[in-house]
Amino acid sequence: MVLCLGAGLADRGKNVLLADLDAQGSLGISLGCDYPEKLPVTMAEIFQMMEQSPDSTDAVRGILSHSEHLHYVAANRKMAFAEEKLSQTEGGEQFLKRFLSLIGTEYDYILLDCPPALGMATVNALVAADQVLIPVQAEYLAAKGLEQLLQTVVHIRRRANPDLGILGILPSMVNPKTRDSRKVLQLLEDTYGSSIGILPCRIPYSVRAKELSSGTKSIYELDRNGKVAAAYEQLVDIVLKMTGTAADHKADKEGGSA
Repeated sequence: MVLCLGAGLADRGKNVLLADLDAQGSLGISLGCDYPEKLPVTMAEIFQMMEQSPDSTDAVRGILSHSEHLHYVAANRKMAFAEEKLSQTEGGEQFLKRFLSLIGTEYDYILLDCPPALGMATVNALVAADQVLIPVQAEYLAAKGLEQLLQTVVHIRRRANPDLGILGILPSMVNPKTRDSRKVLQLLEDTYGSSIGILPCRIPYSVRAKELSSGTKSIYELDRNGKVAAAYEQLVDIVLKMTGTAADHKADKEGGSA
């Protein structure tokens, strides 16, 4: 989801940084980094640098370029050990925020790709973020697991980031032909529709989209006219509008830079 949204924003002429916080390193691999284990500076090293010196400009060496408008910080298995250390370090929840404060003005959007577990990497992301976009697979257990994440968001608001907002819940892997998908969508709407909000787009289930995990092409390059690409284009429009850059987006398109 982060890769597709980031690529879509970059296609609109926005300068985008993607930061991988997952030890599996899938984001970097999908962007063409075949061996994230061999990189000298990944997210794990950046966390270490931020512990030793919050003003360390060496951390920017971890930023890699995918295209003119799309850059990323990779992760690898060392992130698991870094996350364990974060939990044992006073102020460890602030390290990502320190890093982003060094480079934030250079990008229109910084997207943080969080692991599925609610560990210290995710806590760092919530402390550093302005907004949370919550993708939820159209499966019953995924929908039920939302409550724990939302409790964590409330906790972070109270203790570390009072301005943290929620863009909304994004249903994904949706197959409207199945009864389970329809029931989960209704459950999400009934439970969170009025309090948090369900985004008015659905990322559909697609075998074609799974090719993203085995190559370096975005969904727009793989299947520009497909239903998944259309859904992400709608998501990009929503994000631009909700984050107050709709006017810039329109100027970009009219100026031919999109």
